[in-house]
Amino acid sequence: MQMTLRQIEAFLMVADMRSFTAAGTALHITQSAVSNLIKDLEGQVGVPLFDRTSRFVSLSPDGREFYGLAQKAFHEFLLMEKYAGDLCSLRAGRVRIVGAPLIACTLLPLLLAHFTRAQPNIRVELVDQPMAQVQSSIQQGDAEVGFGPARHQEAGITAQHFFSTPVCMLSRPDHPLAGRESTWAEVKKVPIVAVGRESVGYIAADVGPEQPFLIGHVVNQMPTAFALAAAGCGVALAGRFSLLLARGYGLTATLLHEPVLQRKMLMYTPALRKLSDAARAFVNFAKAFVRAHDPNTLDSDSIVALAPAPDASADGLDR
Repeated sequence: MQMTLRQIEAFLMVADMRSFTAAGTALHITQSAVSNLIKDLEGQVGVPLFDRTSRFVSLSPDGREFYGLAQKAFHEFLLMEKYAGDLCSLRAGRVRIVGAPLIACTLLPLLLAHFTRAQPNIRVELVDQPMAQVQSSIQQGDAEVGFGPARHQEAGITAQHFFSTPVCMLSRPDHPLAGRESTWAEVKKVPIVAVGRESVGYIAADVGPEQPFLIGHVVNQMPTAFALAAAGCGVALAGRFSLLLARGYGLTATLLHEPVLQRKMLMYTPALRKLSDAARAFVNFAKAFVRAHDPNTLDSDSIVALAPAPDASADGLDR
C-alpha cells in the first residue's frame, strides 16, 4: 500500500490538535476513521508516530521527525493542486493581479481598461490588498503580478521598478498649506489622515523622526482618506499619481519640500514560477503604458477622462 495524502492530512491534524476526536471533527470523518488512517500510516513507516500513553495525544520522537517532512510535503501538494487548478483559466487567457490600496484605486483600473481594449481575449482580475500582503499573495499563488510601494523583498519574489512618484499633500484648495512651497515640518503640525499606520512610518523614517506626525484618522482605504480630506478633517499623504482619484474629491496636490521625497512603485512577480502567457502580456503592456504615460503628469481631470471609450460590441447589447 502506498502512503496517501489523506493519511498525511490526518497525521498533521492529530498532531496539531492533539486529539483523534477533534481531528475527525475538523476533517468531517469519524474518530475511528482517523485512527485507521494513522494505524495504516504507522504500518507503512514502521514506527509509532504518536505517544498514546498520556492524557493527550502527543508525537513520539519518530513522529516529531516525520512531522516536518509531512508538513512540507502537504504544503507542496496544495501548491501543486492550486497551480493545476489554475492552468485551465490561465491558458484560457486569465490573469490575477494584486495592488496596494492607492495604486489599486487609481492607476491599475485605468491600466486594466486599456489592456482589455488591446487584448479582449484576456480577462484581468484585480484584487486590492494592504501593501504588507501584496507579496504574500504572489507567494501563495493567489495572484501572478503585484503592484505597490517599495518595501522589504520577500523570499520567492522578483521586484522590478515600475515608476517613481513624489509624495505630496492632498488637501482642499483652501487649505493654508496648499499651493505653495510647504515643508514636512509644517505638515507635521496639521492632522494627517493615514491609510494604515505603516504608511506614515515609512515616510517618517525618510523625513526625520524628530517631530512626530499628528495623526487625525487612520483608515484602511485611500478613498476614505480623500473623503475625510475633502470634508476638511485633515490632509492625506500620497504619490502625485493619486490625483487620478483625488481630483474627483475636489482635492489638490502640494509638493512637499525639505526634503522632496520620492516613492518607488514596484511590480512584483514570482521568482520560482513561470508567468502564464496572459500574465506576461499584461506585464509587458504595463511597462509600455507607464513609459508612454507618466502617471505623475497625466493631464486629465480624472480616471474617467483617461479611460478608453466604451466598446459597444463588448456590452452584449444589440444595436
